[in-house]
Amino acid sequence: MSACDYADEKFAARYAADGPAQFVPGYHFMHQMAVQLIAESVSDEAAELLVLGAGGGLEIARFGSAKPHWQFTGVDPSPEMLNQARGTVREAGVEGRVTWVQGYVADAPMRPFDAATCLLTLHFMEDNGEKLDALVNIKARLKKGAPLILVDLCLDQSADDFDLHRDRYARFALDSGAAEELVEQTRGRLKDVLATVSAERNVALLRESGFSGIELFYAGLSWRGWIAFA
Repeated sequence: MSACDYADEKFAARYAADGPAQFVPGYHFMHQMAVQLIAESVSDEAAELLVLGAGGGLEIARFGSAKPHWQFTGVDPSPEMLNQARGTVREAGVEGRVTWVQGYVADAPMRPFDAATCLLTLHFMEDNGEKLDALVNIKARLKKGAPLILVDLCLDQSADDFDLHRDRYARFALDSGAAEELVEQTRGRLKDVLATVSAERNVALLRESGFSGIELFYAGLSWRGWIAFA
């Protein structure tokens, strides 16, 4: 996984405080739709979700508040982000239903989960087998037919319109109230740190890792979200 500022304590605190909503169009509604789609396949009374990239705790807090009987295993490599996640989840009253794993998806328990999420995370992984390996490891930990919600920033860095879409990303964040310095830093990371790929490549990776029934449910500028089934 590429090194990034999420290992910095101050950055992690700012992420948890401000959240990614300034950078992700319709962020809160995306969470709402994800809960709805997962709930179509799992019980409201008992379900265990694997959450990849759980640092910050925002999706677990949202999902746990909406579904008071769901259990979560949250995985993230950054201890600073997990510290922020614990605070966020505690404030939401969900902490008693969360197991934390510092590491990667291969470090998560090898047991059949009812559903999984990978939100705003896959673009940190290189497309040299790392993305595929993560999806294969997620699928290996899901019950047959269990849903995965994948939301990723889809920018083909080799495309002629890469800079156009990167500028749109930055403009949305500025217009949403994000600090100019933070936006400029993030804009630079889109080229120098993140390993974004096209939406078509994400779908191909889902298919190659064995997921089926792939359906687009969310689009916001260059962000895309799919539900797929193990």
